[in-house]
Amino acid sequence: MADNFISYLFSISVLVLLPIFAGLIVISPFYPNNAVKIRRFAKGFCVFNLIYSLFFMLFTGSEIGHPDGNFSFIYTLPIEILPNITLSFAMDNFSALMCVLTCFIMLIALVASKSMIISKQKLFYSLMLLLQGAILGIFTANNLFTFVLFWELELIPVYFLISMWGGASAKKSAQKFILFTFAGSVFMLIATALIYAYGADAGIPLDFGTLFEKAGDFPVLLQLVVSLGFVLAFIVKLPVFGFHSWLADAHTDAPTPVSMVLAGILLKTGAYGLIRINLQMFQEVFQLIAPSLIFLGALGVLWASYTAIAQSDIKRMIAFSSIAHMGIILIGIASFSDFGLNGAVFHMVSHALISAGLFMGAGIIYQKFKTRKLELLGRLSGYMPHFTVLIMFLGLAAIGMPLTMGFPGEIMSLAGGFISPLVDTEYFASNLIQPSVLFAVTGIILSATYILRLFHKTFFGIPQNEPQNNPLREKIRLSNHQIAVLSILALGIIIFGLYPMGIINMIAF
Repeated sequence: MADNFISYLFSISVLVLLPIFAGLIVISPFYPNNAVKIRRFAKGFCVFNLIYSLFFMLFTGSEIGHPDGNFSFIYTLPIEILPNITLSFAMDNFSALMCVLTCFIMLIALVASKSMIISKQKLFYSLMLLLQGAILGIFTANNLFTFVLFWELELIPVYFLISMWGGASAKKSAQKFILFTFAGSVFMLIATALIYAYGADAGIPLDFGTLFEKAGDFPVLLQLVVSLGFVLAFIVKLPVFGFHSWLADAHTDAPTPVSMVLAGILLKTGAYGLIRINLQMFQEVFQLIAPSLIFLGALGVLWASYTAIAQSDIKRMIAFSSIAHMGIILIGIASFSDFGLNGAVFHMVSHALISAGLFMGAGIIYQKFKTRKLELLGRLSGYMPHFTVLIMFLGLAAIGMPLTMGFPGEIMSLAGGFISPLVDTEYFASNLIQPSVLFAVTGIILSATYILRLFHKTFFGIPQNEPQNNPLREKIRLSNHQIAVLSILALGIIIFGLYPMGIINMIAF
């Protein structure tokens, strides 16, 4: 009786489709074009959705380690779009965690938008709500059609959010984002079509639970082609070295709230797809690809870290840092060890909080000083002491300092890669796994180099032409909502740095 009540009270379709409906309400001509009302409605709705998603996490009884796809709250819309093709949603602990993370990051991004988005607010908040619904659809999809539909849907609001509220080269960066991600999506569409064609001939239902159980019985060549198609789509979004060049440009030109969402959530959809589809559905053939992915992940850590050191723009430095951290997550996912996979999932959460805070910090600096160039900044600790302390907490977590949230995920992902059972196989590049991980470890040292350089240049260094470029001689006060967002992120980083098992026990494989 209690289970029926809970299932009736909580509907995944409401969690996913309500943000889309709310976004359409905001953009409709019937909603007043009042900035205060628009902001309050959007933020109030995000608070509701965050609380709603937390209840799903509390009542979801399955674990992501279950290979049979033991989902909760399965809901299929009573509409058959094409024969054997429906919109279907479901949730386990992994997807519940990612939904909570999505709602939280979106909420703080909208809070940050108050002082950073001052034009076309009706369209901006509408697109952000549409984006939230699309991302939630990815994390709760229960079949490949639903997954691909929302995967493509989220491209639309991101393009307009970057191009319309971004910097000088925003349109070019938005187009680059679309070209890269859609190119990867083409392979995903081909892979999905092949699975549906085979499933229709074999009479196999194509919900995720069935695919977890039966995808291993598909012809090996089909599994390999399909798995490669999905891998190409996911490593573009992650992004992996060689497919990464869109990210730095997108972050540089995107407005601060969009950068927070891009780094905090959108990149994680690629990691989620690798785990949900490649690792859980096509595990055997994914082992053939995994050693090469570990090598690419390590290469990305090293290259992005070295590149970050050379940057003079704060946002580009943080963007390349994100590429390095995604490389660490990729190593954990491809390690085929429970230790590494748990670390990768934990690091997905920790990087979301850290990167969102750092990008907000970069946005605040630009808002106050009209520049993000390191050589033009300096001595900000004297003007913004509270801000300096909060950003230092975030920066230390980005380095992977012990007792901060950045440490457990990094060490578990890299250690999991080093002890990977694939080391003892004869798969292509399996002999490079341990050397690659050892090289990736040096990325932690390099991260300390560029983060400490960022601190020194920005907060404690002496700027060039100080009287002209930094004329302020009094403390700069941050708004209450800016202090609140950075404080919440710093507090979360400390709490889960001291007690990482609070998350790991929830999603442990």
